[in-house]
Amino acid sequence: MIKRGTLERLDGKYAVLLWENGSSFIPRRYLPPEARLGDTIIFDGTTYTLDVSNSSPSSFQTFSFRQMG
Repeated sequence: MIKRGTLERLDGKYAVLLWENGSSFIPRRYLPPEARLGDTIIFDGTTYTLDVSNSSPSSFQTFSFRQMG
């Protein structure tokens, strides 16, 4: 079963992935080294890969102080 999620947060040696049915912590070493916050991650049951056609910056990365004023 293929799962698709979003890289939400990096927490020390772990990454937080948001899936349709919840979230999970995985060791960062399982992710591709080029993975960034907001990237779409595909898990095929054995490996984690980037879905480069569906990645977008997270709300944290796109935040602007101009939005506050």
